[in-house]
Order: sequence, then C-alpha cells, then structure tokens
Amino acid sequence: MKKILVILFMLVALTLSFANGAKEASAQDGDKTFTIFMGYEKENYPTSGTIFGNWLEEQTGVKLNWEILVGDLKQKVGIMAASGDYPDLIAARNQTYVLHEAGAFIPLNKLLEEHGQDILKLWGEEGVKMIRQADGEIYWLPQTMPYGTKVRKTQEAHAFYMQKAVLEYFNYKLPKNVEEAMAMLTTYAETYPEINGNKTFAFTALNDGWREYALLNAPHIFSGHPNDGKANVEWVNGKWQVSMVGFDDATYKIYKIYNDVYKKGFYDVEAFVMSNDQYQAKLTTGSILGFYDQWWNFTQAQTLLKEQGEGRWYIPVPVVMDGYVEEFEGPIEPQSTEGLGISVSCKDPVAVIKYLNFLAKEETLKMRFWGRENIDYLVEADGLYTRNQEQNDRFRDQDWRNKTFGADYWSNFLMPNMANFFKDGKNSIAPNNQPSIYRAQLLPEEVEALDALKIDTFFDLFRTPNPKRALYFPAWSINYPTGSDIAITEQKVADVRRKYTPLLVTAAEGDYDKIWAQYIAEYKKIPKADIDAMMGYLQKAIDERVAVKGGY
Repeated sequence: MKKILVILFMLVALTLSFANGAKEASAQDGDKTFTIFMGYEKENYPTSGTIFGNWLEEQTGVKLNWEILVGDLKQKVGIMAASGDYPDLIAARNQTYVLHEAGAFIPLNKLLEEHGQDILKLWGEEGVKMIRQADGEIYWLPQTMPYGTKVRKTQEAHAFYMQKAVLEYFNYKLPKNVEEAMAMLTTYAETYPEINGNKTFAFTALNDGWREYALLNAPHIFSGHPNDGKANVEWVNGKWQVSMVGFDDATYKIYKIYNDVYKKGFYDVEAFVMSNDQYQAKLTTGSILGFYDQWWNFTQAQTLLKEQGEGRWYIPVPVVMDGYVEEFEGPIEPQSTEGLGISVSCKDPVAVIKYLNFLAKEETLKMRFWGRENIDYLVEADGLYTRNQEQNDRFRDQDWRNKTFGADYWSNFLMPNMANFFKDGKNSIAPNNQPSIYRAQLLPEEVEALDALKIDTFFDLFRTPNPKRALYFPAWSINYPTGSDIAITEQKVADVRRKYTPLLVTAAEGDYDKIWAQYIAEYKKIPKADIDAMMGYLQKAIDERVAVKGGY
C-alpha cells in the first residue's frame, strides 16, 4: 500500500509539474494579475475573456486587467504622469516619451538578458540597438519591429482612396496624378449629385485630433514622399536631408487643388469639424467619393461598405501631384520611439517580462495571428497554412474576431512586422498576406476590380519602397524633448498650419493668394533661429539612425 501511495504521489507531482511548466510567466507563489493601459480606442475587453486571451492565461498564469483609452490620449497621459499613479504596463503610443521623461518606466536591460531571450531574438541585434536610450538602457518594447528579411504585403499603408464605383464608371482607368483624380471625382459627383439620399462629395479630409494627418500631411504625401510626417526627407548629395513641410510650393499646390474642388461645391466642409466617429459614419453612407487616409483608420467602414454590395468601398490609387514621383510605401518601419513599458508601480516585473517573452515565441505568434490548428486554420502537405471557407468567414466577421477570438487586444504591442514571415520562410505571419487566403477572402466585386486592373493585390499598384530609406525611416517617430524650446517651436508651427489650412481650402474666388500671403507672413513671425534649431534636431536624429545602421 505504501508503494502504491508513493507511486500515486509521484504521478500527481509529475502531472502538476507538466501543468505548471507551461506557465512561464507565473511566479512561484501562484498566478498573477497585472493592470495595463492601452492608448487606443476599443471596446472593453469581454468579462468572460476571449479564445486567445483565455489560452494565453492558461499558458502563462497571467491575467491582464485592461484599461482602454477613453477621450484624449495626451490628456490622459498628462494626468497619469502628474499623479505618478501608474498601472503595471503602459502602451502610450506617441506619448511614450512623455512618460519616460516623467520617470514612469523601469529599465529593462537586465530583465531582457535574464528572462527575455525570445523578445531579443524577435528584434535581432540591430533592432535592439535602435531601442536603447542615451543611457544605454531599454525602457519600452516597440509595437512592431522587422522580423527576418523576407517581405510579402497585400495591403498598402496609406493612399489616395477612390470609390470602386468611380473607377468602374471610368472603365477602371487609373488617374495619372492628383489633378486627374480630382477631375474624375468631381465629374462623377456632377453626374450623381446625390447617393443614397445624401449629397455627394468628391473629397473629404479628416481633421480630428491626432488624425489631422489626413489633412496636414497632404503636401508631404502628394509631393511624392512616404509617411515621414515631421519633415520631407530627400536624398541630396549622397545623404538624407530634412526640409520643412507646410510652407513650400507643394503645400500651395495641393490646397489650391482642394480649393478648386471646394469652389465647385464638392469638398466636404464638415471635414474641418467632424469627429472621427462622424467621419466613419459619413463614409458608410457611400456619399464620399475620395479621401486620403491610413488604411487601418477606416477598416470597419470599408467592411460595412463591401457588405452593402453597391461598389461604394474604396480602392487605393498611387497618385501624387503632377511633376512629382509617387513613393507612398516606405521600408519596413521599426517603431523604435514608442511602445509598451513596465511602470515603476509594478511589483513583479520579472513575471511581466516572462509573460511578454512568451508572447514573442513563434508558437504564440502562430496562435495569435492564425489561431488553433485544425480549428482556425489548416496545414497542407507542403507545410503551407490555409483556411477553408468557414474559417475565412469567421475571421472576416469583425464581431467574432474582436469579442470571441480576441487577439486584436494584443495587436498594439510586441509583435513582428506583419509583412514578414515565420522562420520557415513560407508562411506569412499575417494570414491576409498568405496568397491563398487573401484571394479566398475577397468578395466577387473585389476580384472583379483586381481583374479589371490586371493585378493580384491592390498593393501591386504601388512602387516598391526605396531601400535607402531603411537607413532612417520613419522621421515621424523622432521625439522632441517634452517642454523644450524645440517642442514649443513645433507647436507654434502646427498652430499656424491648423489655423490657415481650412482658410486656404475654403477661400472664396480670387482670395487664395491673399490668404496664402497671410499664412506665410504668420509663419515668418516664428524666429528663423528657432526653426533652424528644430530642423537641426531632426537632421541630427536622422544622421544618428543612419550611423546605427552602419552609415552611408
């Protein structure tokens, strides 16, 4: 009997050992719960958990209590920094550096060396160099970093978007430039002045909070630059050189084009005052024919429009103003200046870093993006991952994907770039980049548009990125020190642009040049020395990034 009891005890102990072995991130005293603030808008995490979230909790012994952004991110972070009251984990997007300067984050070097080997592998030696701060420490883990050298994309990052119905009306003739695109849009609006009971507008440009990029980035983008945001960055005499956005010939030209559309009555003037929610709702009416935006900002509206089956969804077109060369796509961009940090309030950073390290493992990434083998995806004889129609339909259903599967709650921190591959070199990390799945998920009218344009994906319309830009890209992720003279100068420049851009777009007949002169005069009130200091700071940061990559 004693021998039997000993054997049973050993079996129970062995079983518990196997069960607990999977819980990499749990501390020895049991499972852990950590608080996390996510600086982006989303529905609250389901109280019952999700398929991915529950799996992750079972594997790691770690549960997250989520706080999702409500209201203005900058204000929220400011209050957080002033109070010194932090959750365990913070993903503050473009306010990450504000928290760093406030001393909110703990240094991570030692934790990563001891417990974060999979995280370090995910980014590689070069990537790790890019996220170290001046003191040599790492304080946050970027949302995305390159993973390997092989790339496959089906989705453009941003574009001039035109309704499928408009392109179909013109027999899928692609415009040569912005001027021709606007002419096509206004012609269609004149032909169909009302759509679904709403006035037709040829163009709109979102101007809500940080999403003002849709309006203020226009001179930069439509003069042939990728999304550098803060400055034009151009190859001059064998080096990348920065120059100011917003006060050059390109700015004059693009807002003059917008103004011409406005004077014809087809520019949506509500664009200057409507919220992002109102913008999304207006897109779903089908009455907006064109706009510039980042694709991720209107995916829900795009999905709803496709489901309506009226051809009112949007196709990206690679147009810039006449005389410029299109370069919408930049190289794979490491978001080195923002990410997820462990706060000084966290009582068990070792357990947190183990949890994050588990997230970086390839098997976790497969679960996160593909789901459960034989349930959410299939593996063919040649090792390629695929999905059948039922599986594709589930993942097309945003409600199921968000509330039931739930991996999107982890989508804004710690992941490889979605254009890359798993280590096998054949399977895309992002399922939608897998050719068989991309095509199978398309609606018949999407396939019709691709066939009419003689392309396999809409990404095929765009020029491939300039590989030289990988030395620094993107400039928008360069942070100015909070409260510094440079940051104040940036604010002054932005204020001038915010004040005058709507006035330029809505100028009455004959007034455009007068308002432009006022605009430039207002800008010139900012001391040239301050402007030079700001641009010099940017140039130095660009040069430092180039140096990290091995120099020119």
